[in-house]
This record gives sequence, C-alpha cells and structure tokens, in this order.
Amino acid sequence: MTFSQSVKNEILKTVRNLKGCCATSFLTAVLKSAGSLTLGLNGFSFTLESDNVDFLTICQSLALGELGVQADIEAEGNNKKGVPIYSCTFDKSLGEKLTLIARDEDGALIFGQMQSIFPEKPCCRRAFLQGLFVAGGSVVIPQNDDLDSDVADNAKYHLELRLTDNAFAEKVNEQYPELKFRVTQRKNHVVLYLKDSESVADFLVYVNAMSAKLRLENVIAARSLRNNLNRQTNCTVANIGKTVAAAARQLDAIAAIKQKGLFDGLPDSLKEIAQLREKYPEANLDEIADMLSISKSGANHRFAKLIDIARR
Repeated sequence: MTFSQSVKNEILKTVRNLKGCCATSFLTAVLKSAGSLTLGLNGFSFTLESDNVDFLTICQSLALGELGVQADIEAEGNNKKGVPIYSCTFDKSLGEKLTLIARDEDGALIFGQMQSIFPEKPCCRRAFLQGLFVAGGSVVIPQNDDLDSDVADNAKYHLELRLTDNAFAEKVNEQYPELKFRVTQRKNHVVLYLKDSESVADFLVYVNAMSAKLRLENVIAARSLRNNLNRQTNCTVANIGKTVAAAARQLDAIAAIKQKGLFDGLPDSLKEIAQLREKYPEANLDEIADMLSISKSGANHRFAKLIDIARR
C-alpha cells in the first residue's frame, strides 16, 4: 500500500461517521472535484468513478443517511492496469440539495454559485478538504526502511490536489490560505501542491490523518539522522585525508634532513617529535601532542620547523 492510499484510508475511517453539514461538505467537495454530471431523461445526475469501492460505498451511505438520496454502485470493468473500476450514480436530487445545481426564476436548472459551496464552520472546512484529497489528491514522501512508499529514498516531499475546474481551483486556494498551496497546470488539470515536509505535515493534521503525520515524522527524523551521520562520516574522511597528507609531508621533511646530514644537529625537541612521527606515521597531530605532553599548536610549530629546515 502506498503512502497516499494509507492516508486516504485513514481519512475514510473518520468520514464514514460524518453527520449533518460536515457530511454535506464532504460530498460537495467530492462531487465538485471528481463527479461527472450527465443529463438523462430525468434530468441531471452525478456519477463518481473509482477503484476504491469502499470510498464509493461511504459516499452512497452519507448521501442516503444525511440527505435521503439514493445511489447505485456498479462494476465498470477494469482499467488499463487490470484494476477493477466502479461507478456510483446518485439520484438527480443530490445536485440541488448540495447547491451544486440550482433553479432560476423560470424553474430551469443552472449551476450553483461557486461561493455557496464552500463551508464556513471549521469542522465542515476540514470535511471539505478531506473530500478534495480523497477524490483527487496524492502524497509522496521519501521511502523509509519501515514504510512502503510511492517513490525512492532520494525523492522529495510532494502533496497535491488535482482539479479540472480552473475557477474552482482558484477558489479552493483562496479558501485555504493557511496551507499555502502552490499552483501549476498539468495537461487538463490545475494542481494545488505542497513541496516541503512541514507543509505536508500541516495538511495531514488539517485533514485529521494523525497516524500518517506520525509516520511522516518518523521519515523526517530518520532522514535527518542519516544526513547527520553522512556529514560526520564525510568530515571524518576529510580529516583522515588531511592527517595522512600532513604526515607524508612531515616524513618527507625528516627524510630530507637525514639525507643532508642535519638530523644530529637538531634541537632535542625536534629530534623527539621527528622520531615519534617515524614511529607512528598514522597518528594525528592531537595524538602526537599528547605523547609529548605539549599543545597541538606546539606540535604543529615543531613540524613546521622541520619542514622549513628540510627546504633550506
């Protein structure tokens, strides 16, 4: 199961018990973003298609329980990947009850006002956003060892809502400024998206997907730990490289001094550190300094002296 699917399943567990205006808000978001409106002999009716029959069953139950609207679910065959697809067709009265469709002064059906479909109560705003995500959203996060994901470990955080109606997408973005969506066009869709872990976490909290949010935090923590370990490893490797290069220069200087016959005339302090370097070619400057009970800068100064003498 992908992370997107786990988030949607968590949301569906909470929305199946929605009541009153919250149930209406959820259904309104679902049908506005993913529903197909068709004209039949009995007027306009909405149809939803999905490979998630549980999602359609919940919508069917909410429509009947909260609005008294009947809906029929039927199998539509398989998609190109062989996944079964189902459709849920609602009674024609649902559009008017959700204010997605209205009647003008002459009694003719028209599309409802855009502003009227957006709820104001906090609980209903959450239900509306839950509907948008379940109907046309997705989220991917970097893969962790204990988490199945849509993508590989080097992927970025990405959450999006795909909407076919440009005006509706603009209104959604206006209605939820706190989420700070970015907007882009992708083929026939307007995409509202988030690209960083903090924004994705805020969205998951907003739609009450707390288990998913905790899993996301585990991934963030694991990646932070790996990054810190990588930085420490790189730093250690770099320091080892510097130590090896410095030791090689010091050994070359000591060899050059001996070749010139100058070693016996060196001060005892320089002889002592030169002998230690030859005995411990892999020791770093701190270790050499400890052996001589002097400071690191003192040891560095003595080696600099040896290199200077060798260059003369």
